[in-house]
Amino acid sequence: MSKELPYFKFFTSEWLNGDITLEEYELQGLFINICAYYWHKEGGGITIVTLEKKFRTDKIIHLYNSELISEDDNGFVKIEFLDEQLSEFKIRKKQLSDAGIKGAKIRKELALKKLPLSHPPATREEIDKEIDKDKSKTIVDRKTAFKKSLAQFKNDYESKLLNEFYSYWSEHGDKDKKMRYEKQTSFSIERRLGTWKLNEKKYGFKSNIKDNRATTTKAGRQDFS
Repeated sequence: MSKELPYFKFFTSEWLNGDITLEEYELQGLFINICAYYWHKEGGGITIVTLEKKFRTDKIIHLYNSELISEDDNGFVKIEFLDEQLSEFKIRKKQLSDAGIKGAKIRKELALKKLPLSHPPATREEIDKEIDKDKSKTIVDRKTAFKKSLAQFKNDYESKLLNEFYSYWSEHGDKDKKMRYEKQTSFSIERRLGTWKLNEKKYGFKSNIKDNRATTTKAGRQDFS
C-alpha cells in the first residue's frame, strides 16, 4: 500500500474537533505515528503488544481506553477512519483493473477489425500455406498480388516510398521460388511500411538495393501514384 498509495487523507477540521485533541501532545504525536505505521502495514496483523514494542511505550493502552484505536475479534488493532480509506482504495483499484481489462479487450477487437482483407500472412507457416494454396500461381502472379496489397496504402505513403519498398521486398533470383518478403519468418506490410518510413526520416534512408522493376514484366508492373 505504501508504494501504490503512500499517503492517507488527513482532514484538519476532524482532527481539531476530534477527541484526539483532548489528549496530551505526547499522545497526539504517538497516535499520528501509529496511523502512519498502520497505513504502511495496510491495517493488518498489528497488535497492541506490537505497537508497545515498536514505539517503546506503555501508553498505547490510553489510546485504546479513549477509543481512538480498537481491537477486532482476533485481537488486531483497528483504526476506523483509516479502514474506511483502505476499503475505498481497494474498491477503486478493482474498478480500474476491471476497466483496464475491458479496455484492452476492446482495443484488441478493434485492432483485429482494422486488419485489411488482403493483410499478408503474419507467420512463416501461414506464408508457406499462402504460397502452396494455389500451385498454379507463378511468382509473377504473386508479385502482382503483393503490389495490390501495397496499393491500399497509397493514401498514407508517397508513391516513391511504395515503389522502393516493393522493389526491395519483391526481389528474387532467377531460380528462386520465393520473393524476399516470402522468405521472412514473419511479415506485416503495415508494420514494415511504418518502419521503412521511420528509417527514411531518421537516417535519410534511401534504398540502395538494385531496382528490379526493370526485370519485371509489363503486366506485373504497377504505379502507386
